[in-house]
Amino acid sequence: MSSRKARLKRQLIKKSALKIGILSFVILLLLGFIYQLGQNVYSTFIKLNRDIIIAEYGQIQDKLNGQAIVLNQEELVMAEWDGHFENMARDGEKSSKGALLGYYVGSQGSTPLYTPISGIFIKQTDGLEQVFNAIDINTVSPEIFQYKTRTPAKDLLIRAGQPVYKIVNNLQPTRLLVQFPLDKIGFEITAEQRAHVFMTEQDFGTAYIKEIKQDSDKMLIILEFDNFREELLNQRYIEVEVVFNSYAGYLIPEKALLEREGQKGILCTKEEVVIFKPLEVIKIKEGKAIVKGLNDNDMLIVNPGNYN
Repeated sequence: MSSRKARLKRQLIKKSALKIGILSFVILLLLGFIYQLGQNVYSTFIKLNRDIIIAEYGQIQDKLNGQAIVLNQEELVMAEWDGHFENMARDGEKSSKGALLGYYVGSQGSTPLYTPISGIFIKQTDGLEQVFNAIDINTVSPEIFQYKTRTPAKDLLIRAGQPVYKIVNNLQPTRLLVQFPLDKIGFEITAEQRAHVFMTEQDFGTAYIKEIKQDSDKMLIILEFDNFREELLNQRYIEVEVVFNSYAGYLIPEKALLEREGQKGILCTKEEVVIFKPLEVIKIKEGKAIVKGLNDNDMLIVNPGNYN
């Protein structure tokens, strides 16, 4: 082989080696790019699956919805003979004991009727005043909620022995007899405990639990307010929501909690740094937890199992 051919051959070998080197370098760069892209995608996926949220203040309540009977001290004035009542007092008017309320007119003539006790004059009766006037929780059963009211028609003859009107004692605190299904109660209820009462979003304030009784599949409770509730004056059966306990603190998903070395806590993140923050767990209910130990704007990792 001549020297010229040998030189050409060496040049071809060098060009091939250079091509192979360049191609290898490009392949390595491409593999590095794909690897970095994969790492970024994986990191983003992990971050998204951590489901990071901001700590917020909130509360969890132990509450029940139930049916209630309004219990007031009510005194009936009964007719001694057939007749009509011509009232001078306005329905719902407050009257002192002995005040003239009107005249009862019948076969025996016209007889003045007076307030037997101080209270509120109510012309309309519902037929359950005597049943609920001095109720004993130990002798009642849930069937009492099936009693029907009997409101007499207006302007009809009042028969002897029927009620003419009633006086509601507004100096005595209003009470409620409430029933709740036992299978809905997942917390302790005790006598003398205070509870918050609501009706169709109206806040009636707090009452204390005077008496408790379990009967069949129901729990019966007598709630007593601190005073007379005039808003319930003409009510007998009502639907109520009763809040027995309220727990305030930072509200987080229960699944965000984890335990390390016997201490409950949560993972918090700040600028890619993840730390374990110990917490005091106050209450857990229905997938939510109330805790102490967080600060406003703490970033919480909701799915700590996705973080290694």
